[in-house]
Amino acid sequence: MSVSAALRRTRPSIRVRLTLLLGGAVLACGVLLLVTVYALMRYLPDYAAPSTPLAPNAIPPGALVRPAMRSSIATRDDFLGVLLQVSGLALAGLALVAFVLGWIIAGRILAPVHRITSTARTVAGDNLHERIQLGGRRDEFTELADTIDTMLDRLHDSFEAQQRFAANASHELRTPLATTRTMLQVALAHPDDHELAVLGPKLLATNDRSITTVESLLALSRADHGITDPRPVDLAAVAEGALEQVRAEAAAAGVEVRGEPHPARVDGDRDLLHHLVLNLLQNAVRHNHRGGGARLSVEVADGSVTITATNTGDDLTAADTGELFEAFRRHRGRTGTRGHGLGLTLVRAIARSHGGTAGAAPNPGGGLTVTVRLPEAAGPARGRSSAG
Repeated sequence: MSVSAALRRTRPSIRVRLTLLLGGAVLACGVLLLVTVYALMRYLPDYAAPSTPLAPNAIPPGALVRPAMRSSIATRDDFLGVLLQVSGLALAGLALVAFVLGWIIAGRILAPVHRITSTARTVAGDNLHERIQLGGRRDEFTELADTIDTMLDRLHDSFEAQQRFAANASHELRTPLATTRTMLQVALAHPDDHELAVLGPKLLATNDRSITTVESLLALSRADHGITDPRPVDLAAVAEGALEQVRAEAAAAGVEVRGEPHPARVDGDRDLLHHLVLNLLQNAVRHNHRGGGARLSVEVADGSVTITATNTGDDLTAADTGELFEAFRRHRGRTGTRGHGLGLTLVRAIARSHGGTAGAAPNPGGGLTVTVRLPEAAGPARGRSSAG
């Protein structure tokens, strides 16, 4: 056992320390008062005692005078001695009462702490539904309890989100693997009924889906951990590369893609920013209709870079746009449910990892407009790029 652990085991509880503190404070004040009174009485002017004893008829009738006391208190020193004895007894009683009251008061003060500790111990036992819910007047303890309750709410929501994400990710990864296994089993069971020219593209498409999902999950994990080594990135060049990468898919889907990437620089991770722009374009193309259009723009204003992706498509509501940023959530409409459901989730995660924001709004005529805002890099942008 370490020295610090041994000291913690031998250290008295807070209630004992509060009791000693309160009782000790009262005792110290009593001692100080006793010393002060004794000193004042000690140094008062000395008055001579009467040389002749009092006459018997000088004592008022009915007065209770103890001969021993009258004969023992003859001088000032005798009086101070009796005062010291009586005050000492009173001080001892006062100290006893102070320690008892201190113990009771400390227990009442620390009662909310015991409740908070009990709740925290229950939560530590995998019961995230438990809350403190401390009532009473607003004070430091209620503020602490409310703060812990808020933290527990966020932890509970995060834990449930992680559980849903893990379940959805397992399903997304298991589905293509199960499909591949089924096709291979059927082909091996009936080799004469399947040609490689037909089976190969199907297996390749299924494999591409698995690779895309894994890459998106890896990018999402990197974005959640933040940017450790940000570097200046030419966002216009990244946008041009993403536009060229998505043109073939857009042409096959019958969607016209236009780009207006103005010169812009941000500090961050180039690969993650490429994922951000590419997912914006893929979302705009895949959730579109034949003959529709998609537009990507990159602009700089007021120290921030704005990336906007606008596309035609199904009519959406504000509630639909809010759900689109959830992992593995696909909008089911006339344009289908292509994709792995991580596009806009990844966009928001990468934007936040770069200190930015991501939001979406439905277009009046159908489709969606996704807006990403990132802080502009220090220093002027270099070069000028354009894409048609």
